[in-house]
Amino acid sequence: MLGLRGFAPLALMLALAGLPAAAAPRVPSPGSQPGDPPGNRVDYSITARVDTGPMTLSGTETVRFTNRTDTPTSELWFHLYWNAFSSLRSTHLTESGGKLRGVTIDEGWGWQRITRLQAQDTDLLPTLTIETPDDDNEFDRTVVRCTLPREVKPGETLEIDVAWDAQIPRVRRRTGYKGNFLFLAQWFPKLGVFEGARGWNCHQFHASTEFYSDYGAWDVTLDLPAEYEKKIGATGVLAEPPQLVGDRVRTRFVAPAPADLEHLGPDGRAPWVHDFAWAADPDFKSPKRTFHFDAWLQRFDVEVAAVQKALGPKKNLRLRNVEVTVLIQPERERQWERHYEAACAALFFYGLWFGEYPHSHITVVDPAWGAGAAGGMEYPTLITGGTRLWPTERSHVPEGVVVHEAGHQFWYGLVGNNEFEAGWLDEGLNSFSDSETLARAFGRSFASTDFAGVPLEGVAPVPGPSAKGLAGALAGRAIPLPWLDWDLKPLEIDGAIGWWREQPLVTYVQQSSDPRDNDRVRALSAPQVDPLDTLGFRHLDQRSYSLNSYVRTAIALRTLSGLVGREKFLAGMRHYSETWRQRHPYPQDFFDTFCAGAGVDVQWFFEDVFRGTGTVDWSVSVEQARAREPKGLEAPDVTSVPQAIVAQESAENAAKEPASAPAERPWKARVTVVRRGELCLPVEVELVFDDGTRERRTWTREEQAQKRWLKLEHTGARKLASVRVDPDGLVPLDTDRSNDAWFDAPDGLAPVRWSERAFQRWLQLLHWQAGIGG
Repeated sequence: MLGLRGFAPLALMLALAGLPAAAAPRVPSPGSQPGDPPGNRVDYSITARVDTGPMTLSGTETVRFTNRTDTPTSELWFHLYWNAFSSLRSTHLTESGGKLRGVTIDEGWGWQRITRLQAQDTDLLPTLTIETPDDDNEFDRTVVRCTLPREVKPGETLEIDVAWDAQIPRVRRRTGYKGNFLFLAQWFPKLGVFEGARGWNCHQFHASTEFYSDYGAWDVTLDLPAEYEKKIGATGVLAEPPQLVGDRVRTRFVAPAPADLEHLGPDGRAPWVHDFAWAADPDFKSPKRTFHFDAWLQRFDVEVAAVQKALGPKKNLRLRNVEVTVLIQPERERQWERHYEAACAALFFYGLWFGEYPHSHITVVDPAWGAGAAGGMEYPTLITGGTRLWPTERSHVPEGVVVHEAGHQFWYGLVGNNEFEAGWLDEGLNSFSDSETLARAFGRSFASTDFAGVPLEGVAPVPGPSAKGLAGALAGRAIPLPWLDWDLKPLEIDGAIGWWREQPLVTYVQQSSDPRDNDRVRALSAPQVDPLDTLGFRHLDQRSYSLNSYVRTAIALRTLSGLVGREKFLAGMRHYSETWRQRHPYPQDFFDTFCAGAGVDVQWFFEDVFRGTGTVDWSVSVEQARAREPKGLEAPDVTSVPQAIVAQESAENAAKEPASAPAERPWKARVTVVRRGELCLPVEVELVFDDGTRERRTWTREEQAQKRWLKLEHTGARKLASVRVDPDGLVPLDTDRSNDAWFDAPDGLAPVRWSERAFQRWLQLLHWQAGIGG
């Protein structure tokens, strides 16, 4: 008999979880708590033990699935993510070419196996089958399915008991261990998402995709060696003080935090979560500080006023205070405040734009040295950063990674899109948002150059000699020794030799960039071969997936903001965020909800930009000269003999006024704007005259669909000084901005200055090379 009901009796729960009565889970039962998630609810009670020699994990979990669709189901589908790391024949490692983060995998394998699967007295293990819904790879073990004796009907709750054990992989992609550092994500058998008539959505773990799951509550007890006491961070909060038992420590977390269950959002919902991850390291330092909205309001009152205007005076923009904990490595402890400030920036700007972060806490994890593959990841109330030992002050390291991952608390954490199928709905929206946040909170990013691993702010104005071929040999950087199959590198430029040769304090220059411009540069680094709205695992390759899901979506949204105006854009994004909070939107849901919130119909934009691969490149050219004096033959009608326009002087015409002096003739200019590419977007063309006056003309989408060119003519006393296409930079989708402007008097000084810098650098390099530094 299946457990189709609300909650199991307390004794059964304790038996399944293997916990003493004093540690009874406090996970609320489905339907008993105000503010339940709007869709299915899935709650987990987990007990897990980690042994560190070898690195293994064993656990039990009670999963409570409440079917809130209008369709019954007679089966359950589970993810076993770690099986992606079990062999080179898994789908994940096949797609990645046997490499993870550039490292060829030949050890450090990981796997999971289910040892018990039952619903009360019914053993479901014999019905368990391996499924490969995406590629029919017989060697992939990341998805399993079990058959139920009877259906789980709409409104019913099924409670099942699972036991499993696992080998923890070496951390090379998001999860695993390095030494005594642990970061465990997707570490338990995880239920897929039942989508009613569409069935179970439970994709295999691909090299380019992430995750998708339902919201609910979590009660997790971790049993680790005693060295990890008070050195663990996780989704949620500590439910009670850690308990030392011999040489082991038991630590219990619950999510959401009990206090947060009383903090219902404007929609009347509690802040449920849809995943659970944790980190542990005996070396962690754990400073913490509270994010205060009022402090950030004073710094960015102009932005708050702009958002208030966009969303209306009745919209409450105040945000709750949030405790920020930074679990940081001791050698980087001095950077903890930078991690904290970056997390606060995300909480402030994302909360201001898209609605309040509903949790009372967030934890930022700094991965150990050698465990960088665990960095740059997001889980509910828990993120991992990414930094280096000596970051420069203006490099956006660690700020860039922390803002992005903290931003995922909104895009993915609060709006739970299907990352397997539409990863751009969180990664792209988040990439747009993090660049906007970085630009406002931290300004421009300044590039640096490494010498022996130590960064120095500044870059060479021009590249140095090549390290290949004849140039490399003459420079002493790489002399080929073909009979030994390696290169002799007597003057390899690194460390002290590099500093000696480069003299960066004298020859290097500053290079800064706006984070929003960086999005555009990356997006245009390769041709677009797949539409943005492509299933994550159906892209041509990893690069196409990455560019589409992150920066191409970001510049598409930035173009959309320029198209509709920032106020309408903010209104549309806020409406989408609030409408789909704790729900599972798909691309068309985003398109429709944005249009409704912004009050504009831009479905054509979404269709052209997100579901097509068209590009656009505008260019401008100008012909300008003084109007010529009229010459030639003219007649009053077609029956008369044409006469000279300017008559010869005669006695009868002696009193004729002299012709205008050449300097007084009017200016005549012809401006030609050409569109290349299939994408038609409205764009402004600005004419600036020598007296400082400006004229603007919008080249509409409809006009561009009819003709690929636009001609503008001007005749008058004013001389045209410059012409710009997209003068405000509202269309970053333009693939080449170098041809967007024309100037009557180009700047001749800048090329001379840069030529002098290049000459000086090469002269210094030649002097050094000639004397080998002497």
